[in-house]
Amino acid sequence: MSLHADRSQRIVVRPGDRLWSEREEGGSLCRLESLPGLMESGFLRLPAGASLNAASLDREVLICSGSIEIGGRLWGSGSYLRIPGDEGISGRAGDEALLFVKTGRFPEGDRQWLGIATEGARFSPGLVPGLSVFPLFSGGTANTAFVRWAPGTVFQPHRHLGGEEILVLSGTFEDEHGAYPAGSWYRAPHMSHHHPFSREGCLIFVKTGHLLESSAA
Repeated sequence: MSLHADRSQRIVVRPGDRLWSEREEGGSLCRLESLPGLMESGFLRLPAGASLNAASLDREVLICSGSIEIGGRLWGSGSYLRIPGDEGISGRAGDEALLFVKTGRFPEGDRQWLGIATEGARFSPGLVPGLSVFPLFSGGTANTAFVRWAPGTVFQPHRHLGGEEILVLSGTFEDEHGAYPAGSWYRAPHMSHHHPFSREGCLIFVKTGHLLESSAA
C-alpha cells in the first residue's frame, strides 16, 4: 500500500504521529513513506537478538539507538550503513535497537557496502556560525550528512534542488513552517524553500538531492 508517495508534497511526521505495526519476524515497524517494490522509509524497532534479514532491495540504515551485529562487527548508536541487496547481508540486534531504514535502489556505481561508526566523529564548520557538518555519503544527485546546530543558529533562506529529508536526532529543528522536536521526520519536495533555524540547538540527519532519483535510497 502506498504512503506519502507524492513527492511534490511536504510531509512531516512527529513522534506523536507514529503508527506502529508488529512484524512477523519480531519487533515493530513504523512506515513513513512507501511505493511498494520501489522505495520504503520507516522506523524499525527490534528486540535483542531479533534478525535484520537480508533483502532484495538496497538498504540505508541509521542506528538511532541500541546496536546491530553485521559482518562480525557490532555497530552502535549513530552508525550509518549502506547495504546492497544483492550481497545477501543480514544482521542481528545486539540489544534493543531503533533503526531508521530506507530501502530502494542505490545509483549504479554507488552500490558498495559501507559502514561508518560515528561515535566521537569530528564535525567540520558549516556555512554559517554555529553550524557543523559530518558528511556520510555522496552519490548520484544525493548528499547525506549529520548536521549539528548550536543554540541560536540561523541559516539563510534557500531552496533544495532535488528536495530534502531530515530526521531530528536531538533538540528541536525549526523553520517558518513549524518546529520539529527530536524524532520528527521531515520531507520537502524538489525546489522547496525554507528559512531554517534552531533556538535550542539540534542534531539532524539530512539527505538532499535524492528526490530527483528514481529511488529513495
